[in-house]
Amino acid sequence: MKKLLKAILPPFVGFLVYFIAVRYSSLYFTLRFDEMGVGNLVSFMAYYRFLLPLLFADAVLTQLLIVIPLWNNVLNKSRIFKTNVFVDVAFICLMFAFGISYAIWDAGSGVIHFFKTFIFMTAVQLVYWTINLFVLKLLK
Repeated sequence: MKKLLKAILPPFVGFLVYFIAVRYSSLYFTLRFDEMGVGNLVSFMAYYRFLLPLLFADAVLTQLLIVIPLWNNVLNKSRIFKTNVFVDVAFICLMFAFGISYAIWDAGSGVIHFFKTFIFMTAVQLVYWTINLFVLKLLK
């Protein structure tokens, strides 16, 4: 039961925070499916709104198959090892943010737009993983 709770509760809390932010924004009811992929906040909100069940299923699978085994392995390690894992997770977030930002970037929009998208995607991931790991720590 505890493993199931560790697999579902942290992604649920993280997604709940983003759901509240998206749902209670003034743009929620004007979001359209064709707005996804533009590379701005509205397109991210549209993507999140329309693909939420798929994203949540992916988050639970990631939690179950990757995060929980890694979490259980890290619990008994030294502080230096834990710090190294934290730096590695931050680096992975940066790499994914770079890849996503590059994929949706239009060269005509300029490098500044790419940089803003990269910062936004990095912040979204780091906030999600901070919430996720905090909830896992509470469930310890």
